Amino acid sequence: MNTTAKRTFVLGLAIFISSLSFSQTNLKFQNKFVIILDVQQEFTENSMSEDSAQKLIDSVNYVIENIDPKKVIYVSDTTVHKVLTISFKKGVTIDTTLSKYGLDNRLKLVNENMFCKTGGNAFESDELTNFLEENNAKEIIVIGLMAEECTSKTLLGGKEVGYDMYVIPEAIVGKSEKSKIKTVKKLKKNGIKVLHL
Repeated sequence: MNTTAKRTFVLGLAIFISSLSFSQTNLKFQNKFVIILDVQQEFTENSMSEDSAQKLIDSVNYVIENIDPKKVIYVSDTTVHKVLTISFKKGVTIDTTLSKYGLDNRLKLVNENMFCKTGGNAFESDELTNFLEENNAKEIIVIGLMAEECTSKTLLGGKEVGYDMYVIPEAIVGKSEKSKIKTVKKLKKNGIKVLHL
């Protein structure tokens, strides 16, 4: 083989190996929906250190990049995102619809699958459960905030209604690292599957 042929072969081999590792990464997430829970500016700015918030956003964005964009779901806590609207025609109203402005601005937005929740368990939202049923969801990953609270309640709530539920420890935040690890172990004992990035 001449030098040009060797270089072409090596380059082709490198691209092939790179594509294999990329497709293996995607296999973990294949056919799964992902719920991004409570990754809102209010929480990431006021309840987390800048470093912890950036780590979470990077991990969540990695998952978003490696999953079918139609299967990404953003869920927000309405207690954080309420807008008071005063209008001469309509009077005073409180808008609890989720907008991209409630989400952390570093979060990748790949669709308009945005839902609100009013409690800890996102599966109490009829709009969310209807969306999942209409799209034949069977396996769901939950990532975001907080491990001990809404993340756990949503994971267990989804399992209770019959979904295969998954958590990615690197893409959730707990009150402390020790508390998060303890919560993930407890979730695993309750039938929640653990994936890693």
